[in-house]
Amino acid sequence: MLLFLIRRSLLTLITLIILSLISYHILMRDPLNTILAKPHFYSGYLPYVQRLLHGDFGISYLDGQPLLDQILAVLPATIELCVFALFFAVLFGLPLGFLGAFYAKQWPGKTIRFGASFGISLPIFWIAPIVLYFAAIYQWEISAIGQYYPLYRIEPVTGFAAIDVWFGNQSYQLKIIQNVFQHLALPVLVLMIAPLMETIQLTQNRAEKVLSENYVKVAETRSWSKPKIARIILIRNTLPPLIPQLTRSFTMLLAMCMLIENIFSWPGIGQWLINAVEQQDYNAISAGMMIIGLVIILINIVSGFFMFISDPFNRKGWYVR
Repeated sequence: MLLFLIRRSLLTLITLIILSLISYHILMRDPLNTILAKPHFYSGYLPYVQRLLHGDFGISYLDGQPLLDQILAVLPATIELCVFALFFAVLFGLPLGFLGAFYAKQWPGKTIRFGASFGISLPIFWIAPIVLYFAAIYQWEISAIGQYYPLYRIEPVTGFAAIDVWFGNQSYQLKIIQNVFQHLALPVLVLMIAPLMETIQLTQNRAEKVLSENYVKVAETRSWSKPKIARIILIRNTLPPLIPQLTRSFTMLLAMCMLIENIFSWPGIGQWLINAVEQQDYNAISAGMMIIGLVIILINIVSGFFMFISDPFNRKGWYVR
């Protein structure tokens, strides 16, 4: 346990140093920052790190507002989109993976395997505008863009619109809740495709391996139904290997949000960063990259902890050694 914590702490520290160096290099792309850092390019690195440790990410050159306040205003929208997409990917991916494993040699299992392999190769930057086009042509209620209708007023409590909308007390509160989830449906539907297919593939491969074990065959001889085998045996043996995959999927979703947010006019950090790149606001680009890196590192730490706790080989492996 102690060696695990020391190793993860060293890796996290090295990652933070590399991330800060890249962020500082982006910051120095601005000619004004280069002038202030003279006589040496890296003479301002240590003061830059000290400001980061105090939560000072600088100000935007476009409007003079603190960058940390701007990032905290747009980051929850992106996290909200990624969490919903990952939740529904796991919600539908697990049962489809189990179904494909139970009928691996029959047409349902082969169809699920082919569909997952085909779906993971679909580019979302191509799917998103097509889905939005058909939603608008056929006048789907979920064809709206943005986070919610601009005339509605949602008081920020947590920063997540899907949560804050429940704290209102307007007379048309139910209509606001409906509007928020209508705006959320289409980008989540497009964004969940890649993690859904990856979850199906990983679950099906892992479940097929577990179903070939002798203790599963013994359970089948005792007339256990497929739902009972899935609930008692497959979930316990499938979820621990799925946790690292969820971390990678969340990282992938953050990258995909850069495209999705611009297509659906979603007010998240992806759209904010692309606007900063268009305006050549290097302070904002540097701060945004640093925050996204910190979020990914935090997710890796949390997933590593849960993986360590949930897998008995990780918890008791040192006794074998």
